[in-house]
Amino acid sequence: MSATTPELEPEMGTIYLLHFERPYHHARHYLGWTTNLTTRLAAHTTGRGARLITVITTAGIRFTLARTWTGTRTRERQLTNHGGHTRHCPLCHTTPHPAKPREGNRHGNNH
Repeated sequence: MSATTPELEPEMGTIYLLHFERPYHHARHYLGWTTNLTTRLAAHTTGRGARLITVITTAGIRFTLARTWTGTRTRERQLTNHGGHTRHCPLCHTTPHPAKPREGNRHGNNH
């Protein structure tokens, strides 16, 4: 970037985890990001928005807002790409894991 062009700060919003009342094939959760959670959830409830939510709504599967975090769209993509949404879901576990990727593995190395 040039000295005259300011760096854009990533927009903060809400990262949210939806828990499905029953699995749809392999999917039990949906992780998304929005700047207006109320509006986004209303869209999901009517089957609009993300394709997976449209499909589960059509299949008669309901969902529950299970958890929210403050963060950027980039952070939501990191969590989505990391996978394993069940470990972040308080409806699946009594103590969900934190929403940050682990550094290294359980044996203490980074391989």
